[in-house]
Amino acid sequence: MAENATGRKTWNYSPDEPIRYNPLFDWPIHPLKVFTWMIKRWISISRFLMFIILGFVIYQYLTPSLQTMQHVTFDWVLLIFLRNTTLLFLVAGSLHLYLHVRKAQGDSFKFLKQEMAINNKRFKFNDQVYDNMFWSIASGVTVWTGYEVLYLCSLAKEWISVAPLAEHPLQFFFWILCFPLIRGTHFYFIHRLLHHPFLYQHVHITHHRNVNTGPWSGISMHPIENLIYQSSPLIHFIIPSDPVIVIIHLILVTVNPAFTHSGFEKIMNKETKILDSADFHHQLHHKYFDCNYGNMDVPLDVWLGTHHDGTDEATQKLRMKKRKSVT
Repeated sequence: MAENATGRKTWNYSPDEPIRYNPLFDWPIHPLKVFTWMIKRWISISRFLMFIILGFVIYQYLTPSLQTMQHVTFDWVLLIFLRNTTLLFLVAGSLHLYLHVRKAQGDSFKFLKQEMAINNKRFKFNDQVYDNMFWSIASGVTVWTGYEVLYLCSLAKEWISVAPLAEHPLQFFFWILCFPLIRGTHFYFIHRLLHHPFLYQHVHITHHRNVNTGPWSGISMHPIENLIYQSSPLIHFIIPSDPVIVIIHLILVTVNPAFTHSGFEKIMNKETKILDSADFHHQLHHKYFDCNYGNMDVPLDVWLGTHHDGTDEATQKLRMKKRKSVT
């Protein structure tokens, strides 16, 4: 890994190698490479494994009973909202404190040198962090809670079918394996939609003010964008799954962005890596806007011509494309 390498002055840190995608879509297929990718990115000691455990804990111990949720009442809905807000504070707040306040690892693996904006009128309260916290809670947690309440109430009233882990263990693990593909595909196409000029100007701009992102930037979005972005768990209304799977899915679309927008590729304790965090692929999108709409699990950016692999050549190519579109 190189920092401030010649020709890469835009970045405080950037990976030495071009961005690589899930080898599942390479041809011919190499099963060992696919297996290694899945283990390293999704199954190993990682935040994804933590989210799976958290899903079980939340549903078993921090969710009201089905009998209680048969009727939508203010008290249990408020409980869900406060639980989700607390969870976001614990994750995004801890990351912000560790990386941006205490600066526990300095600028090591930090993509951009600059700090979170203050005294900047683009943001509410003239402060990027307070702005991001406001939108994350008022918009992000509200929509998250709304989708969760809709699912839990439908579950309690037996309006939807479920596939309990005890009866369908293979289906449960199949969902786990399919999460990257479902989310990667959904994210690419709704993201392209949000870059339609009207939606970008009136909705998506709230999120894109964050060129230099931090943990609170993850779901700092206009309410309409959060409604669209967080909609992938609606698939569970159509295809039966265990309720824990739905909780995990919601965590992935709401809490995981605190990591992917942290501004640091890795979270370190001195010289030891604790966790992978943000990916350069999405940081490039926040920097250049018209590239990398998806993620690295499904190479839709490659297939549909919106890929930026992090090299200087790709940056020059993107700039030439923008110039041609203007002229």
